[in-house]
Amino acid sequence: MKMNSLQKFNTLATGIIAGVVVPVIVYFILYYSKIQQVKFTLFSDSLVIGNIIPVIISHCILPNLLLFFIFNGINWLQAAKGVLGTTVVLTILIFAIKLIFSVI
Repeated sequence: MKMNSLQKFNTLATGIIAGVVVPVIVYFILYYSKIQQVKFTLFSDSLVIGNIIPVIISHCILPNLLLFFIFNGINWLQAAKGVLGTTVVLTILIFAIKLIFSVI
């Protein structure tokens, strides 16, 4: 009974939302665990100036892999598809940022 009530969350939208929210949470965890003495806006500005945004984004999307395997393991294939799609889009964003900033 309980599994059937949770099955309603097996949607593409759930996967996309989870695929976006998890990297944001990881970003805040990275910030608060490592660099909490620097103001958040200064931290974000230094990422842009230092051209390390692709590195941070890639570290933040790694937990999406775990989320994908969890959704796949409990047979939530639509949600897993959403997480995978979000991860692909973020990965393309990383490559685009690297390409744009390496040309400039």
